[in-house]
Amino acid sequence: MNQETSNSCRSWIRLKERDRIGVWGFGSVSTDVVQSLVEQGLGKEIVFYGRPKGDYPNRAGAWVDDLKANTLRSPRIIGTNCIDDMAELDVIFIGVGVPRKEGQSRSDLLTTNVDVIASTSLEIRRLYENSSEKDYPVLVYMGNPVTTMTWVGYKVTGFPRSHVMGQAGNLDSRRICHALSEVFGLSGNVMMGIVFGDHGDSMVADPAFFSVGGIPLDEFARIEHIDMNKISEVIHNAKKGGTHFVNETGRSASAGPARAACDMLRSIILGQPEVQPVVAIIENEYGLLKPEDGLDSLSFGVPAKIGRNGIEKIYELSVDNLREQIYESANIIKEDIKIASAVLKERYAIG
Repeated sequence: MNQETSNSCRSWIRLKERDRIGVWGFGSVSTDVVQSLVEQGLGKEIVFYGRPKGDYPNRAGAWVDDLKANTLRSPRIIGTNCIDDMAELDVIFIGVGVPRKEGQSRSDLLTTNVDVIASTSLEIRRLYENSSEKDYPVLVYMGNPVTTMTWVGYKVTGFPRSHVMGQAGNLDSRRICHALSEVFGLSGNVMMGIVFGDHGDSMVADPAFFSVGGIPLDEFARIEHIDMNKISEVIHNAKKGGTHFVNETGRSASAGPARAACDMLRSIILGQPEVQPVVAIIENEYGLLKPEDGLDSLSFGVPAKIGRNGIEKIYELSVDNLREQIYESANIIKEDIKIASAVLKERYAIG
């Protein structure tokens, strides 16, 4: 190679690969996440951790062995009951938490799951306490109420807010898109949407932030001669998709939430940034935190750019017509966070 050619070589910045994936917690959503990761061929290694329970010391190991026996092509998969195997990972999906039962609201689970998420997050903090920030894994939480539990994970691990997020918005927006697609007689794949706030009754879902094949939803409804009152009713009912599922089956959903989580994980693992609705840790965004709140951060569902570096950007959209609803949702989350904060201070000395 001559000198002229050598000097013209382009210098590339080597990006950190996110190809070692952890799935923490032996539950229905976690097993569905592992299976979905395998089916999509995501990652080079998957470490699935399930704590020992009674006479079943390594449930995750047995489950993985059965999966591997019936999988033709897959990444390296490990099923383990050893927490230390969850070190040196790039992304961790945290599927622990007591599931919601029939007749329960997500708030009913608050105090119980604060303990579950806090103890798990303390283990993660221990595993990575000697790591540099660039080697921290991106954490994706899903325990209910997921908005508050994401904040608990953020506070307990001490990770930067870019590396902590919760899965809810993808699930909620896809449920709404599916319900709307049935009204229009279309595939839900041509629909996209963004939701704001809590994962629950106070979720803010407005037609202005949904589209059909790139066409704004209200314009498409006008073309199809469908009254917007009908559209609003469909969205309102679809917001309660999780409650409907519990009431119809007697248990929490798993397949839908797992695939929604894998949509987030795919963007992070492959380093292909996308705008997705996620539970993010916000500080000044949207003007939701007030001095009188006594909080330095808040978890909230927002549209964000997610990719290899976790939450790479939070988008502040024009929401003036939704401001009251968004504040209402934020106030509910703030009250839950204050309860969670009291638990963290009393039981874990984390302030």
